[in-house]
Amino acid sequence: MMKRFVTFLMALLLTMSATGASAVVGMDAFVADKDETYIPIPTAYEVYTTYKNLGAYDFLKHPEDLFVGPDDMLYVADTENNRVLKLNLEGEVQEEITASGDKKLNKPRGVYVDDDLSVWIADTGNLRLTVLNADRTHRKDFVKPDSALLENNFTFDVQKLFVANTGYIYVLKGANLITLDEGNNFRGYLGADDVGFSLSRTLIRMFGSKSQVERTVKQEPASYSNFFIGTDNMIYGILSNKDTAQIRKLNTVGNNTYPEEKYGFTLEDDEGKPLTPTLADITVENNGIITVVDRLTGLIYQYDQEGNLLCTFGGIGTVGGLFQIPVSIDADSAGRLYVLDYNTGSITVFEPTHFIQLIHQAVTLHGEGRYEEALGYWEQVLEIDSNYALAHQGVAKVMGKQEKWEEALESYRLADDKEGYSKAFGEYRHELFRKYFVPVVAVIFVGGFLLLKLLGLAKRKADQWADDVQMGRGL
Repeated sequence: MMKRFVTFLMALLLTMSATGASAVVGMDAFVADKDETYIPIPTAYEVYTTYKNLGAYDFLKHPEDLFVGPDDMLYVADTENNRVLKLNLEGEVQEEITASGDKKLNKPRGVYVDDDLSVWIADTGNLRLTVLNADRTHRKDFVKPDSALLENNFTFDVQKLFVANTGYIYVLKGANLITLDEGNNFRGYLGADDVGFSLSRTLIRMFGSKSQVERTVKQEPASYSNFFIGTDNMIYGILSNKDTAQIRKLNTVGNNTYPEEKYGFTLEDDEGKPLTPTLADITVENNGIITVVDRLTGLIYQYDQEGNLLCTFGGIGTVGGLFQIPVSIDADSAGRLYVLDYNTGSITVFEPTHFIQLIHQAVTLHGEGRYEEALGYWEQVLEIDSNYALAHQGVAKVMGKQEKWEEALESYRLADDKEGYSKAFGEYRHELFRKYFVPVVAVIFVGGFLLLKLLGLAKRKADQWADDVQMGRGL
């Protein structure tokens, strides 16, 4: 109770101080409405443990990537120590990789483990992507592709990588996602962001002098800072220098299928300067739950496949559950989250609570069209937190599927979902119209018939009265 009370006070202070970053730090969990009014929720994730001192293997030094392999082992690109470490879930080092082939690793910035337990390393300092078999024999190196589409000054200093089950290899080089095949052939760039239209820039290019055109600042597309390939074979990327649509879900041709909304909150530092969301990494669990981590604020955001915020937690600090510079995040098969801190060289492990597990189950079942089963989980969520808006929305959607419009309207009202309420009200009105159309028409018809009869009777009475008056019978 005391913990909940403290959480409530912190949320109250947060709301009163608009978007103060200092108030966010250390909150157990919260969500926000469309006006970014922060609403506390029960704890979503708890700190399970933190790995820092690796014993005989010393400390991590400015590590930049971690990956949970299919064997549920943790692989870490320990960049400044020029190695890749394999750890078990207790944080014990099982293996140290310092070389591949005839070269020692040089500033590795990315690591990926395939289903066959081969280890793929973005050996950035050596300008290569190197692959080791499960027995750690050297398999292959990928270097700069021989392609006329690449500029002469192109360097193959890739930072992150992923291998799709199609055999294509996706790497992050600078701000671009690049596709390679097994033959080390360049297959193109993927998912480039639209730079938009600028009238002034167009006019300068059409009518300006050569010097004016040269002075025109080239508008660069938003930069990808990381990506992840889910079990649905979709490429989930994050853009680092955009205010909206920072999360992308790319199909094989690079088209975004994720809602283009604003993700993350714009906070303020101690001097009142805005801290726009700067997402560092993304991971997608087998159930489709998307989790991203913000490099500047240390906040962890979790979304469903429709772009709905499930929870936010974390922050910047020195106590457990907070970070200094979080750079990488991943999840294991049990739903635990692993967050790598670049500055401290630590790995924080978060375990999901019963509350967030219920939410995950409800979201997953609803996405699969199993609405009746989802309803039971949403109701359990509301038993724990009666103000959790997304649960009310979930109940409302199920009620709508069952055409229980009055219950749906009440749930949308509790969720403060004006758009959902409006749509449900339209369906409710249409349902009422269909239900009462025949009786209403019958009443109108009968009423009209009776009215005509009354008018006819009144006319006959009036005519008779007029005849009586004319003939003097009424005198």
